[in-house]
Amino acid sequence: MSPGQVPRVDRDACYHCGEDVPAGTDFGLTIDGDYRAMCCPGCRAVASLIDRSGMAGFYRQRTAYSERPATEGGLDSSAWAIYDQPDLADSFSQQDEAGYRDARLLLGGITCAACTWLIERSLSAVEGVERALVNLAQSRLDIRFDPRRVALSDIFARIDALGYRPQPLQHATQRALFESERKTALRRVAVAGIGMMQVGMFGIALHAGDLQGISPEYQGLLRWVSCMVATFVVWYSARPFFSTAWRHLRQGTLVMDLPVSLAIGLAWLASVWATVSGQGQVYFDSVVMFTFFLLLGRFLEQRVRQRHALNWFDLETTLPAAVSVFREGTWQLEARQQLRPGDRILLRPGDTVPLDARVAKGRSALQEASFNGEQMPRAVQPGDTVYAGTVNTGDSLEAEVLCLYEETRLAALQRSVDYAQSEKPRLAQLADRIASWFVAGVLLITLLTAAGWYLLDPARALWVSLAVLVVSCPCALALATPAALTSAASWLRSNGVIVRGENALEALAATDHMIFDKTGTLTEGQLQLEQVALLADCTEADALSLAAALQQHANHPVATAFRGVKPADGFDQGSYLTGAGVSGRRGGREYRIGSAAFCREKAPALPPAPDASRYWVALCTEEQPLAWIGLGDRLRPEAPAVISRLAQAGLELELLTGDHSGQGERLAHSLGLSHWQSGLSPQQKMARVTALQQAGVSVTMVGDGLNDAPVLKLANSSFAVAGATDLARTQADFVIAGGDLWAIPRTLEQARRCRRIIKQNFGWALGYNLCGIPLAAMGLVPPWAAAIGMSLSSLLVVLNSLRLNRRAARRRRLT
Repeated sequence: MSPGQVPRVDRDACYHCGEDVPAGTDFGLTIDGDYRAMCCPGCRAVASLIDRSGMAGFYRQRTAYSERPATEGGLDSSAWAIYDQPDLADSFSQQDEAGYRDARLLLGGITCAACTWLIERSLSAVEGVERALVNLAQSRLDIRFDPRRVALSDIFARIDALGYRPQPLQHATQRALFESERKTALRRVAVAGIGMMQVGMFGIALHAGDLQGISPEYQGLLRWVSCMVATFVVWYSARPFFSTAWRHLRQGTLVMDLPVSLAIGLAWLASVWATVSGQGQVYFDSVVMFTFFLLLGRFLEQRVRQRHALNWFDLETTLPAAVSVFREGTWQLEARQQLRPGDRILLRPGDTVPLDARVAKGRSALQEASFNGEQMPRAVQPGDTVYAGTVNTGDSLEAEVLCLYEETRLAALQRSVDYAQSEKPRLAQLADRIASWFVAGVLLITLLTAAGWYLLDPARALWVSLAVLVVSCPCALALATPAALTSAASWLRSNGVIVRGENALEALAATDHMIFDKTGTLTEGQLQLEQVALLADCTEADALSLAAALQQHANHPVATAFRGVKPADGFDQGSYLTGAGVSGRRGGREYRIGSAAFCREKAPALPPAPDASRYWVALCTEEQPLAWIGLGDRLRPEAPAVISRLAQAGLELELLTGDHSGQGERLAHSLGLSHWQSGLSPQQKMARVTALQQAGVSVTMVGDGLNDAPVLKLANSSFAVAGATDLARTQADFVIAGGDLWAIPRTLEQARRCRRIIKQNFGWALGYNLCGIPLAAMGLVPPWAAAIGMSLSSLLVVLNSLRLNRRAARRRRLT
């Protein structure tokens, strides 16, 4: 086959590898709407994976047939060799300058924290893998590896050999996987529930017969019918417990599903033996009962964990597929992916903004709850920026596209969320390690319990031991931290705060010292006209008009303060001297505006600036000074109340600013801050933070996310009061997308509540096991009650964590 030639579709040949399809076999499947023949289960498995991953276009673009998998099971790495192709690998992974590749995979079949531990441990042992992190809530693997030492196909094969189903992460496939797993889990619960009712009715008849008498043939019939129903429940519904336990045992690890499997299996075997031999008691009703309760608890827990997993993916899917674009004098519909910076688009009432854009024509209001949690629309007019994912709730707008989707504010927020979810909190790592040792301890206690009861009452030894196996619950211990952190981060995202690292919530809860930057943080970061000190015979309006005309030739931030002033006419030319000011000629005279040194070159009589509380710029002619114009950076309206609230929370507050003027001191006094320093470089700010940390102080830094990036990263936790441009670049742990300083005390409150919830979760998990295991060992807890207790233990931890999502948290006082 020559390069560029697409294989023809031969119905007698395998669609994947091109080999002949054996007569009488049917391994085909539907791809791109057409039925495709396959020669073996291996080809079917690989082709199905490619199609489910949304990559069926590979078959339209390939220049040769793929290789046939070496094994029918598809477990050999050759079955995954397709992902070693650069074009396909680039669709779900990226390679950095050092040659390492970061890939994101979707995993099917993971059910608990132990699964994440197994996958991470197995992959980390592979030569060339630098990092492997599994996100349980999203069934996602983030892996960093060296493609020169290990291939992507080997990673896929290793995961597949562990018993999990890997595929490239795409939003559509993730949603499909969640839905598929939900339906499967619901079917298992339903079968166990129906079986429990049927076997329960037979069990009542058997127990009544033991009390009132029953014919042997009827007793045998009831036992055999119960055996068949219970066997199907164990084979179908309880299968995940056995498969998970065996998968981890093969890797030499202990998980909670092991004692659960032992309990179900031993109880079922003992009951089957009693049925076959006609001697002893049967407990099929207990077997199906605690199978049902365990599955129901796990199903509810899984649903709660995945509740917020797709929220941000939903935002991207709401972007319009087609957009009205102005082309060749008319409005034409085009795919969103075809838009480029500079294109003019039409936003009708109710439309979702497809990309970040600047309003060119029209006035309207946009709903931006996806970014800042506020339900009140924001008014926009020509010159304002509108963001992808927001909704036009007013009149039609014409806007100019500013960037591609990857550079939008929505994409930056998504990357921040992904970054946070790829981290595993330190407390969660500790809980994972404890859980493995806990299971070993439970097995040892069970053996001792069985031995003790065998000596005391052999008839009860089995059932008391089963209760000990079932009642123990390290799952609650493993869920204590991640459930609370995920819930807290989800609430913060809905209120305009993006959590970039879940470990930061721990650090923020323990903080006792908070440092603020000034410009762009406590202030709005935009200079405003505040005062005019006249020095010649002219009016204030004339001085401002002349100044505005000169500042038209500058791009310095000072120039923005004069945009609302009507400029004077008659200036022939103007020139901007960086770091000094602007000069221009009008009516044969030269005018200057800028620093004192720059203006004194033409007007030596210029007096000193009135005071040091403002930014002062001088205005003069070549003959005399005309005025001093005072500028100020307006304080954010909410800043005084926020500072007061944080002080009430017991924090030591401090101001560090690079501003050399007297504004820093004036601001500190107005806010009641007793500690402040002005004129600091970024290195000096870092030195101050380091000194506090060395003294044992936990420091939180609040900055604007640009020049403060080094000190934001150095602090124990940090906030960036980010605007649209710096959001993607900030290194802070918390990003305040809406710029509202009230988000800081809200986040502090949520972090402290999260710490309390985690302590409650750990307390409950440990207390439950310390009480439940001894009671079960004493024979006071039957197996069915132990199953209910275990399920409720995990569910209670998750439900307790969900309290962090309540909107009432906004109104609680800081403690």
